[in-house]
Parts: sequence; C-alpha cells; structure tokens
Amino acid sequence: MDSTPIFQEALAFEEKIRDLYRTAESTVDDPRGKAIFQALAKDEQSHVDFLNYSLEQQKNNGSIDISRLFSPLPAPERVEKKIESMKAGIPERMLGDIKTVLNSALIMEKETSAFYEQAISKTEGEIRTIMEKFLEIEQRHTELVRLELDHAQGYGMWFDFMEINLEAE
Repeated sequence: MDSTPIFQEALAFEEKIRDLYRTAESTVDDPRGKAIFQALAKDEQSHVDFLNYSLEQQKNNGSIDISRLFSPLPAPERVEKKIESMKAGIPERMLGDIKTVLNSALIMEKETSAFYEQAISKTEGEIRTIMEKFLEIEQRHTELVRLELDHAQGYGMWFDFMEINLEAE
C-alpha cells in the first residue's frame, strides 16, 4: 500500500494549523495566550517533522519509527489537576483578538481530526497505527482549544473551572 498521498495530505493539514498558531503568537497580547499558541505551534511542527521523516523513510524503503511521534502537550486530565494553581494567574479578560484565532483553530483542529479518522479507515498496519496516534493527539488539541475558547468568550469557564461567581454576595 502506497501511503505517500496520505502522508502528503496530512502534511498539508499540519502545516496549515502550525502556521495559524505561529500567526496567533504575534496576534495575542496575553502572555498566557502566547504561551499556549507557542506550545501548540511547536507541537504541530513536530508533526510536520515526523511526516517529512516518514515520507523520506518510505522513499528509501525504510521502516518508520513511531516512537518519534509524540506530543509534549499535557493530557486534559493533567491540565485539570493544575486548575487550582492556575486560578490566581487568570487575567480578567484576555487581550487581542484571541476569539477569532481560537474559532479558526477549533475549526482546523476538527477538520484535521476528521482527516485522520478517514485515513484510519483507509489504512492498515504501521500506517494505521500512525494515523491513530495522530488522531489521538489532534483530539487533545481540539479539547485544549475548546477550553481556551470557552474562557475567551466569557462563559465564566476556564479549563472547566468556574471563573466568576454568579451567586449574589
């Protein structure tokens, strides 16, 4: 099975979302927001690097080392454990046009996840395992972006933590 077209399409998705996150770094003026977009851009760059490596391995009839595909971003469960310690650092409102960037990122992360879901159904063996790992990582990105968007839209939530008190005092 020639998986080169799948890797090339995945590469296009990964480059597109990486570029959005890189642009967001310079758009957002909240330090925490910049750090989040920087981490996401770095993670997407590692995906680009892995896909380029995979294409090169295929070209040379080599084996792809899946252990090179990983995400340094924490799992949502680990993020939730840090909510209380982050509470004091939450800004009153995030600055910059972060909502637009996060909405775009959420759409792109969902599109990328949908691509990997389709790719899983079209592949087998080592390539399927790689696509499954990418899907897992992209779903984590989607969840993190959604959590940030909830906060930026002022729903009173940040990482599923009620940021404002709606009770009369």
